[in-house]
Formats: sequence, C-alpha cells, structure tokens
Amino acid sequence: MPKTKKRWAIVSLCLCALLLVLCALLTFIVDPFEQYRESSILPLYDQESYNNPGIVKNYDYNAVILGTSMIEMSHPSVIDETFGVRSVKLPMRGSHTAQMGWQLDHIYRAKEKRGETLDLAILAVDAYSLMGPVDDMEEIYDYLWNDSLLDDVNYLLNRDVLLVRIPKMLKNIGKPTDTKRDDMYQWTDIVFAAKSVYDTTAVNPQKPMVDADHRLWRSTQNIENHIERYVDAHPETTFRIYMPPYSVAYWYLATREGISEQQYRSRARVCELLLEYENVEIYDYSSRIDWITDLDEYFDYSHHSGRISDEIMRAMAAGEDRVYSVEDMHAGSDDLRAAVEEFAAWYENR
Repeated sequence: MPKTKKRWAIVSLCLCALLLVLCALLTFIVDPFEQYRESSILPLYDQESYNNPGIVKNYDYNAVILGTSMIEMSHPSVIDETFGVRSVKLPMRGSHTAQMGWQLDHIYRAKEKRGETLDLAILAVDAYSLMGPVDDMEEIYDYLWNDSLLDDVNYLLNRDVLLVRIPKMLKNIGKPTDTKRDDMYQWTDIVFAAKSVYDTTAVNPQKPMVDADHRLWRSTQNIENHIERYVDAHPETTFRIYMPPYSVAYWYLATREGISEQQYRSRARVCELLLEYENVEIYDYSSRIDWITDLDEYFDYSHHSGRISDEIMRAMAAGEDRVYSVEDMHAGSDDLRAAVEEFAAWYENR
C-alpha cells in the first residue's frame, strides 16, 4: 500500500508538472501579448498596459507616438506617409508623464539591444498629465517590460491569459493584419457629435482659481525626469512635442474647477525647459480654435476624432502652430481664455 501511494503521488506530481508545461507552451506559442515575437494572428489590442510592452520589444519601427487616450485615434500610416518613417502608437489611457518616461526608457533599451535608432518621437503632452505624481507607476507591469526570464512565469501561467485572452485571440485566425497598426486601440462604439460633448459637460459652481504656480515643481520634475533626460541623451532623435486639442468644453470645465491657470502654466513650463534643444520642436494645438470649437469632431469634452488626429500630423509636418518662444505659448493660452469666455456666454444661457 505505501508503494502504491508513493507511486500515485509521483504520477500526480508528474501530471501536474506536465499540465503546467503544456499551459506555458500554449501561451508561448500563441503569445497574445507578443512578448516573444510579433504575432501572425491579429492580437486583441484592447489593453494598452499589456499590449504596449510587446509592441516596443518586437515590432519594426523607427518612430513612435506616445501619449494618453488622446492619441488612440491616431493612424500610424498617416504618420509614416507624412514624415517618411515606420511608426507605432503607444497610448496609455489616463496616464501621467511618468508612464511616458517609462515607455521611452524601454523603447531606447529595445533599440539599443537591436542596434537600431529611434529617429522620431511624437509626444502628445497633456497639461493635466504634467501635474501627475512624478513616480506614478500605475498600470505598469514590470514583468512584461523587463528581460528577466524568471518573471515570465507571471505571463506564461497567467490564468486570464490562458482562459480568456488565448481563446479570444484564436478566433482572429485568418483575419487580415495589414491595417492593425492603424486599427489598434481605435474606438468603434462611440458617436462624434456636439450632443455627446454637451452630455458630458455640466455647469458646476465656479471654484476659486488655484494659483498658477501651485505644484509647479511637479510639472518641472516630470518634464526633467521623463522627457528632458531622453531629449538630452538622444540627439539622434527628433522630438516633436505637441499640446493635444482638447475641446473648448474641457477648458471651460477646467476654468469652472479653478485649475485652468495651473494647466496654462504647465504648458509654458514645457517651453522653458525644452525649447533650447536643437532636436526638439513644440506645437500648440490646444489653442487651435477652429478645431477645439468644432464639437461635432468630439465624443466627449476632451477626445477628438481620427480626422483631427490626421490633421495634427499634417499640420505638424507643415510647421503650423509651432511654438518658438514661451511668449508664443502664453499667447495660445490667451486665445484659450477668450474661447472659454465665448463658449461660457453661450452655453450657460442657451
């Protein structure tokens, strides 16, 4: 009897080990987060924090566009055509500048490992993200970014990957992949219309305006730690930094909340710290009044359509709305204040 129990225990352990190996092998072969190779099966591009590491490591590119959800409607094909590059987009929804710096760090590591260069980095720098925590690592999963094989167990034997991601991805077998760079992270279930903007814009009591320099140290450290260090270390890369065109309703709400002057000050801080670099170009599309007041191109008070995303790239290539001085950025902020006043006069009395 003891021998039978021992044999049964050994057999059970071997079967468990075999099952774990088979599970890990299945994840390795299908590789839904493209940790080991660019997939020939169309991935599920719906979780940026999990998809971006594999894209950074294994895709063929010499240009990137980084930012928050404001770049999700971007089309790398338009970037490629406009700037003569091979690009990928790496948004992180709701992120701060710290996450942008994390991605830049790993992009350069991946490029160095492959003996390649990054020729162009387009950075959509949201004013609010500049004021985020300097060490914010939310939605960063180090085991997907690092090169440690020991950490791979967190991916290879991940229950959600095995039971949810892989079955869903296998349904994509045979689907075309030629437009995946454009299609990834795109919104397909929303309506771009002024009504959508109004539905997300509430008139709240006016709060006292926070001093423009309040927590300016955060913006300063975020720029220095997560943007400037890479600008300075990589003169081979052209950094095109732009302020995304949030709708006028966003700036109206920011004014009502008493935080708009902080954000205007953060925009100017970008210029103060980065304009002197020869490999940096800064563009202000936040104050592109013809865009931010065309509310039919938005589905809420901040997010614009893919058409505006494409227009941003073409305007950037043409040098439109380029900022050459801090005074230029201040002038853009003045235009925003005037646009908010006009919007408020109409919206609050409609």
